[in-house]
Amino acid sequence: MNILTDLEKYKMPAVVRNIFEDYVKERFDLEDCIAVNNGTSALIAPLWSLDLKPGDEVITTPFTFIATANAIVIAGATPVFVDIDPDTYLIDPAKIESAITDKTRAIIPVHLYGRVCEMDAINEIANKHNLAVIEDTAQAFGAECHCGKYAGMVSDCGTFSFYKTKNISTFEGGMICIPRGSRLDSKKIRSICDQGQVGKYNHEYIGFNFRLAEPLCLMALEQMKIHMTGIKAELGLRGPEQGHYPEVVYNQPAYKNLGIGGDCPIAESVAQKIKNMN
Repeated sequence: MNILTDLEKYKMPAVVRNIFEDYVKERFDLEDCIAVNNGTSALIAPLWSLDLKPGDEVITTPFTFIATANAIVIAGATPVFVDIDPDTYLIDPAKIESAITDKTRAIIPVHLYGRVCEMDAINEIANKHNLAVIEDTAQAFGAECHCGKYAGMVSDCGTFSFYKTKNISTFEGGMICIPRGSRLDSKKIRSICDQGQVGKYNHEYIGFNFRLAEPLCLMALEQMKIHMTGIKAELGLRGPEQGHYPEVVYNQPAYKNLGIGGDCPIAESVAQKIKNMN
């Protein structure tokens, strides 16, 4: 893909965002790719598309950056925290099913430090209970699952961050990848990211301006085109040694104030070790 010659197939004025999204969609054989302004927005939009109501629950890990849980709360649901595997620090699939209730709507596994969750097991549980799976892939762009596909592209939706500390960076930014066969409505998610528009000045949903700025789309495009080897080589450079994460999410004051707790002794123990290390 050449940024100049490819302009010819787009109506003028060409939008670099469209070119970036099409490149990702074609390269990874996706139903859609939506470039957004940060990784948190990437999480909020697909959750928002589920029309979550008070009392609905979304299962995730407490050993993650707080944005994962914040997105659930902002979207109107309650995070339910499941403990992690002591060796990988990733959500333990064996403990997910016991956390599912008639209020559960989705699961958000978090790929951490370039390590990939056991997606085969998680998808099997989700299929059994008809739950959406949204992969938080902020720290694992380019990592491969056991099936050989890329993390963030093996469930209903994958969310990515292009923050300055990530292995692909636009300083701020992110994207939503929606694989073929997803349970989620890709057109609705795209609309939510553009103030709920389904056509010019035709707003079908409550939405936001989550669009990624054009110059940042160009930065992401060029990195992805010429730097995939380097991107993959940088996986795993972020880890416990840098202090990620010294506290589980439900022990943060914001969640204590909301009365949202958890019982994840392994995650608490790992967080305490990291706190002592730093």
